[in-house]
Amino acid sequence: MRPAFQRRARQGGQALALGLVVLALLLGGWVAAHWTSRMASASARLTHVADAVAYSGALMQARQLNLLAYIHRAQLAHQVAMAHLATLIAWQQLGMTQARRRAIGNPPAFLIGRLFGPRFARAYGASPSGSSSYSHNPAALQASLKRHDAVVHRILAEVARQQWRRAVPLRDAHMGRVLQANYVSSTSSRTGVPVMQVHDDNFPRLLAWQSPSDAQGLQALTQTVARRFAFLRPRDLTWASAWIVQPRCPNTRHQLRRRGHTFLDALGRWGASDTLSFHALRSNRWIGCYFREYPMGWATTGATRWKLGRHYVERPLAEFSSQDFWRWYSQYSGLHAGAWRNNPLANSYAMRDRYAPPQGAGLPDVLGLSAQGLRQPSATFKLSLRTSLAVSDLGQAWRIPRLGDADAWWRARRLTRVSAAETYFAAPAAPSGGQAELPSLFRPYWQARLVAAHHVTHGARP
Repeated sequence: MRPAFQRRARQGGQALALGLVVLALLLGGWVAAHWTSRMASASARLTHVADAVAYSGALMQARQLNLLAYIHRAQLAHQVAMAHLATLIAWQQLGMTQARRRAIGNPPAFLIGRLFGPRFARAYGASPSGSSSYSHNPAALQASLKRHDAVVHRILAEVARQQWRRAVPLRDAHMGRVLQANYVSSTSSRTGVPVMQVHDDNFPRLLAWQSPSDAQGLQALTQTVARRFAFLRPRDLTWASAWIVQPRCPNTRHQLRRRGHTFLDALGRWGASDTLSFHALRSNRWIGCYFREYPMGWATTGATRWKLGRHYVERPLAEFSSQDFWRWYSQYSGLHAGAWRNNPLANSYAMRDRYAPPQGAGLPDVLGLSAQGLRQPSATFKLSLRTSLAVSDLGQAWRIPRLGDADAWWRARRLTRVSAAETYFAAPAAPSGGQAELPSLFRPYWQARLVAAHHVTHGARP
């Protein structure tokens, strides 16, 4: 029989096998926990990058729409400047013709002062003599008008066309740079960058070209903006003398009529006209009371609203020594009735001495919301990033020696994350009780945000 200490020595190594098994289990659990944490880290990283890339794409869309809005606002500013230039040309021409008429005394300034007051006589006599500075010279103003038209069509309109043509490629390239910046570093390769796909993208169909006469075109808005400037508003004023001069028509007086308009013609070209006439009340036994018009000043440039035979005559008489005015009046009584309430003879002189014919290409086409954009005034898209665990750890491939890299299930497992973003219009809060502003390509209030993403539909576009 063996001693007891020998029996205990033979049984002492049995716990080693159990310890090795427990150690292996602990090591396996630690490796599994490590792999799980790395997988969760890669998945979270991919989710964050997908959101960042999607938001950057929506932000690029907002920047492009706001750039187009600023271009359109610049178009409006140039149109207002062109309207002022056309009005200044007509104003200069009006002053020069007034100076000539005052110099020959037809009508005399003292008569205007006696009938209508000294301020009208001073205004008649204060007309410029024509020796204006170069900046206000009609030729210089006309040249500036042409330069504005060139900027409108050769620069701004062309930039808008190129910007919209390249809008989607620029956005996708920007998202690609953001994706590269999140996964590529000086110590990693480009093979670890996830594959990006864009789905359900309505940005290319958000906008459509609008002609000037369309609801979102430039014509109506230009006219609305021009009305805000007093210099461009209608210059229609009539002053009546206090003197009774004809017993046959005691309710009628001598009149001083100032007429002037700045406007766009049907082709979107600016024009301006200004006239000033003294209408002396006359009477005879053949036609009774009538107004004898004495033009004091006239001017027109660019486009015109006057129509031959309705508002002016083609070859007006320079003076009426060979024909009485009332006979000329009767000869052209077929003129539009409104013409006789204005200055038809001055209109005729203005058309005869027109400074410049209509010039320029008119109003340009602009971008506005399409029919689909009006129904849904926002640009949305979904973005999917797809990668595998083999290249997902911040661009570093996981490699374990002696474990088949190509066939390892954990390396071949796919990771996919989907994010969605939206570009929307959000104007500043309207005053209390005010109406919310509608989306527009004339207001740079387009912003970006992330939105909830649903499952990716078919028809993905890489």
